[in-house]
Amino acid sequence: MITIFAFLTTTLFAVVSADNECPYGYKFYPETAICYHVSEQLFDFDGAVNYCENTDGKLVSLIQGERQGVTNLTSHLFVQPWIASRRNLTTRVWYNIDGSVFITGQWASGEPTITNGNCATFRGKAETSGLQATQCYQQQYAFCKIVPNLCNGGVQNGSFGSIQSPQYPDQYYNKLLCYYYLNGGLTGNLTEQEFSSKGSLLLVVFRTNYVITDTGFYATWNVQRIQPPIVANETTSGELHSPNYPSNYNTFDKQLYYIQVKTGARINVTIDDFSTQPTFDFLEIYSSWNQTFTKPVTRISGNLTTPWTWLSPGNEVSLKFVSDGSQEYRGWHMLWSMVENE
Repeated sequence: MITIFAFLTTTLFAVVSADNECPYGYKFYPETAICYHVSEQLFDFDGAVNYCENTDGKLVSLIQGERQGVTNLTSHLFVQPWIASRRNLTTRVWYNIDGSVFITGQWASGEPTITNGNCATFRGKAETSGLQATQCYQQQYAFCKIVPNLCNGGVQNGSFGSIQSPQYPDQYYNKLLCYYYLNGGLTGNLTEQEFSSKGSLLLVVFRTNYVITDTGFYATWNVQRIQPPIVANETTSGELHSPNYPSNYNTFDKQLYYIQVKTGARINVTIDDFSTQPTFDFLEIYSSWNQTFTKPVTRISGNLTTPWTWLSPGNEVSLKFVSDGSQEYRGWHMLWSMVENE
């Protein structure tokens, strides 16, 4: 699994909008990435809960990072709106009726009082904003919210594709948790960093906080057929070729080849046929079996004037053939033989 964490650097809330994600009567607020609605009528606490449910929403319960946004939204109201928090009459402990975590630090100064009531409203005055204990029978506004589906994730099948953060290259939203499921045997590229799955499934997770937004990410992925390596270490000569040769190789192929002869000998390599898609499909030749920490002797792509010959400095040679997802060509054919040192 690959998890992508967003480290954010630029605050530009004003350009973020998703009102089309909100149902009629609700307004999107980018600082919390939530759709809100304040009723025109006044209700008691239970009436406010029912009103929000009838609009397919729920009464607002304050979550981390939401307090300032709610203050901005409600500071103009003459009557404080209900919040989905109340006191348990047995334990005297406050809780959120939707099951979310009640954050005690959301109270206004001097709250909660014991005598004022067992339900909560929100005081929107900026200098004293926060929750206030209120009698549950009082008439207040219903303050509803709906969390829109702002993620563009889901399941992708096939041989290749791309994923990107919501609204890319414009700014993503606050408080996102997006999942991208890729199904295939995959590799991907993110800001010039390559990741490979160990199997046929890959999960990418994009998560944002409630403070700052930025442009996000864009990544491409493709299926890669990783064939078992071909090893030649028990003979003194042989031939190697691209998959399916002389027929066309497949897209998204990756094939490794290893040649080893006795210590002290060298390996003569002759390529007598070569035709691949230029640049994107290529053959790399190495002077050892270690391809991780060794640079290739050459990378060959396109059309090669044959025969092409090379003599290794030691007794090991390895090759790597890679094709992309666009075009298929005939490929290549190679002869090799052991050379005794004089």
